[in-house]
Amino acid sequence: MNEPIRLEIHDGVAVVTLDTAGEKVNILNAAFLGAMENIARDLVSRQDLAAAVVISAKHGGFIAGADIHEIESVIDADAGAKLARQGQRIFGLWAALPFPVVAALHGHCLGGGTEFALACHCRIATPDAVIALPEVRLGILPGFGGTQRLPRLISIEKALDIILTGRNVHAEEALTLGLIDRLAPAGGLLDEAVVLAREAALDASHLRAARKRHQRILRHWLLEKNPIGRALLFGEAHKRAVERAEGHYPGPPAIVEVVRRGLSMPIEQGLELEAKELGRLIVTEVSKNLVHLFFLSQRPKKGAPVTAEPTKVARAAVLGAGVMGGGISQLLAARGVPVLLKDIRSEAVAAGLAQAREMFGRQLAKKDGDEAKVAAKMALITGTTSYDGFEGIDLVIEAVVEKMGVKQSVLRETEAHMSAAAIFATNTSALSVSELQSVAQHPARVGGMHFFNPVDRMPLVEIIRGEQTDERTVATLFDTALRLGKTPVVVADRPGFLVNRLLVAYLNEACLAAGEGIEWQSLDRLAREFGLPMGPFRLIDEVGIDIAAEVGRTLCSAFPWLPESPLLAEAEASRLKGKKGGEGFYLYPVDGKPQPNPAIGEKLKLPGKRQAQEADLRRLLLLMINEAGRCLEEVVVAAPEDIDTGMVFGAGFPPFRGGLCRWADSEGLVKLVGELAELASNHGDRFVPCAWLKGRERFYAG
Repeated sequence: MNEPIRLEIHDGVAVVTLDTAGEKVNILNAAFLGAMENIARDLVSRQDLAAAVVISAKHGGFIAGADIHEIESVIDADAGAKLARQGQRIFGLWAALPFPVVAALHGHCLGGGTEFALACHCRIATPDAVIALPEVRLGILPGFGGTQRLPRLISIEKALDIILTGRNVHAEEALTLGLIDRLAPAGGLLDEAVVLAREAALDASHLRAARKRHQRILRHWLLEKNPIGRALLFGEAHKRAVERAEGHYPGPPAIVEVVRRGLSMPIEQGLELEAKELGRLIVTEVSKNLVHLFFLSQRPKKGAPVTAEPTKVARAAVLGAGVMGGGISQLLAARGVPVLLKDIRSEAVAAGLAQAREMFGRQLAKKDGDEAKVAAKMALITGTTSYDGFEGIDLVIEAVVEKMGVKQSVLRETEAHMSAAAIFATNTSALSVSELQSVAQHPARVGGMHFFNPVDRMPLVEIIRGEQTDERTVATLFDTALRLGKTPVVVADRPGFLVNRLLVAYLNEACLAAGEGIEWQSLDRLAREFGLPMGPFRLIDEVGIDIAAEVGRTLCSAFPWLPESPLLAEAEASRLKGKKGGEGFYLYPVDGKPQPNPAIGEKLKLPGKRQAQEADLRRLLLLMINEAGRCLEEVVVAAPEDIDTGMVFGAGFPPFRGGLCRWADSEGLVKLVGELAELASNHGDRFVPCAWLKGRERFYAG
């Protein structure tokens, strides 16, 4: 049996190579941790060693973190604490070795991998290294020593930021923070790590002095080196953590408290505090739901649910240089894909290029990027008003105005300049891909890629399979979305596809409820308390009242069980636009937060007789559940996993609830079906439980 760790001795320096056989990455599962313990005990017994270097043979990086399946399997708090103590004990063996140990980092160093690197005495990294403690995203905290070792190595303020956000720390920032001791060239990591190890073996004092220099700033001394300043720091951190948690996520406040208390005691006691808190958090429903979402986010990486192999997109083109087109172009260039950005007007092209440049500037500024890096990325985008060069394009993404006639005209015109093998994708939120295909010369190579706005921040992309779309096209669009860092889900060509179909049903029902006399602001408030990023009326404003009204008409026409609320048509007729017009259900001052529009009730003749109750919000959510069942019944998507993926990553359904279907299962699907039947007797056929739901106990049936 191949061991996941190899040990070689070179002139008194142990070189420990992490290399799990048959796997793309090193994962801290039980077997790997056992091997780490064995190597540490072997090293401590040797008398001929001056230092050790730990390096990974994996191309992708150092250690990708703990085995999430093992986290998922923990259902007892004591077992969770025991798991943490095991990792702490093994890493403690490395920390206690009588000679310096250097962690040589490249690529990803995540979670438990970062905690192991912190247990080592020195760290060196290549410029591509990315270090993170993302446990907070799983509803837990770093349990192998991260909450105790990181704030003892770098400033408490920076340590809390890294642990509470779970963000990536790139190598240059890590050096500035004192998280790593040195940078190494990509091709010389091992050699430089051995040099550092030998230097540390001779005299480690200069390394400690260098780390202290990173912390010698006034703010550090004022806040962290005296009791009053430290109390203020932790007080502010706790306040922000509570705000971030919004009463739904227990992890952030727990992290602040474990760091605060742990720093006031010996590290051994701090580690025990960390272990107990890990045990408490790991069994919460929030953690289990966030682990569920993690697996959903990884699921697309297995590939599209088709048999064909994707075509690699080497060059792309985007038609339409508006907000969506400019954003898609920037996204392609950010991933190294040369792209032509075409519009019929040169001023539109210029605006699209300016938008892309601004987005690059914002993104690279976070990574200490300079104008040269922005220019290098922008060199991949070529603005044009002609079809010159389209014969060499592999993928054309159309992002013109949302009108079928215009899109069909653009497709006809563009196909004349594309190669026979190229793929045409429409970025549509509601229009039929099959209808678009009806005018295509090569309909099999026409599909949909529905990006969500804003393109650079929204993770989801719906891959729409028209009636004639072939498997290779689906596979290529799916693979391209993955390359762009998105989470794709394949959907059938039905009105509204998946996300908009469920959202419009929800928004339309909110408008019907408001028309019946439920005060709209209270409904928005309940939605936020449930965990949604905004209430239905604030979301309508964000989408645009005119767009929401148009899509509502389209979907209510397509699905006769959905009665169209007159409220949005009346708001549209009143020339209310929502956020883009500065006025809708809310007012949007140039400076300041949105405020409820005091004139909206009179303008739209809203009765507002009573405050919304929990049952009113459940009415909206239950209608979405019924539509989710219909989507599975009609095979709009293949599985409940697709619905949860779409609703969390595309619609902002509360992550801590795990997704719409996951939440329905936690509530009890049998109970919800009964509630639907009762709602049907009061509000109509749209609530009659669909055939897919009847007789089922769970969405996730096994």
